[in-house]
Parts: sequence; C-alpha cells; structure tokens
Amino acid sequence: MGISNKTRRDGTLSRQAGFTMLELVIAVAIIGIAAAIAIPNFTRWYMDYEAKATASEIARHLVLVRTRAMTTNQTLNVQIVLVNGIVQMTTTNLAGAPALQGLNGIQAVHMAPLIFNNGAIANGGVVQFNSYGLRTSVPGTGIQTITVGGTLSGTPTTQYMINVAPSGTSRLVRL
Repeated sequence: MGISNKTRRDGTLSRQAGFTMLELVIAVAIIGIAAAIAIPNFTRWYMDYEAKATASEIARHLVLVRTRAMTTNQTLNVQIVLVNGIVQMTTTNLAGAPALQGLNGIQAVHMAPLIFNNGAIANGGVVQFNSYGLRTSVPGTGIQTITVGGTLSGTPTTQYMINVAPSGTSRLVRL
C-alpha cells in the first residue's frame, strides 16, 4: 500500500516506458525521407488528375451543347479558352446570344495552354454544332482535336485529347 509505483506480478517495480532521443531522431528522419519522396509524386499525380478532370468536363460540355443544338433546332458555337488558369466555355447561337447558362469555368491552374487542331489554334478555339448534331467547325471533314494537359517544371504531364468527329460525337483519349 505504501508503494506509489506500479508493481509487476512478481513484486518488482516496472521500468518506465518511453522512447530515447535516438529513437525519436531516427523516426523523424524516416518520416522526412518518405515525405521528400512522396511530395513530388503526389504533385505530379494531382496535375494528371486535374488534366483528366478538365478534359472530361470539356467533353461532357460538348455533348451537352450538341444535344441542345439538336433539341432547339439551331446551330450553336462553343468557344473554349484558357484564361488565367480557368477554362472558360461560352456557348452562343449564330446571332451571338447566350445559349447555355450556368457554367462559370473550370479551375485549371497547372494546365498548359489548350491546343486545338494539333497546334493550328493555340490557347483556345471554337466547336460548332448544327441542328442535326453534326460538327460544322474547322477542320471540316476531319476530326477536330482539343489537347489538354499540365506542366510540371516546364515538363508536360499526362496529356488528354478530345476528338470531335464530323458526326458530332466526342471521345476522350489519353496520350
């Protein structure tokens, strides 16, 4: 009763549990090395994710505009540009009136410029759908391409291409 420390079953006093300073230094060093390896990989993974999400959103919007052109029986233009890290998509009819509301832009801070038609149009362009859902924008009979991707220290990360066929269908491809 008069002993303040906990005792073991055999009646001897237990040794205090804890970590030595050397054990703590080794644990901190291991965590530091793991973080130094993981952070660049995480950054690249995030930029790849951002590029895929941006490309998917552009493809989804093109499908929406094509459907709207067919259901409203009018020709619609989608202007897609990258401005200050935000992909802006503006949909108008031939008179220039807004045809689709509600899209404020896609955050794409780490993204390289959008490339339309394999570099023929840099940093943006226009996709046009007629009332039959056919793509009527340049390059006419060929496939219109939109390339989306990020850059990490000047090196391109994973690139995605949206192919818009003359039939109006769009397909997302990882390059």
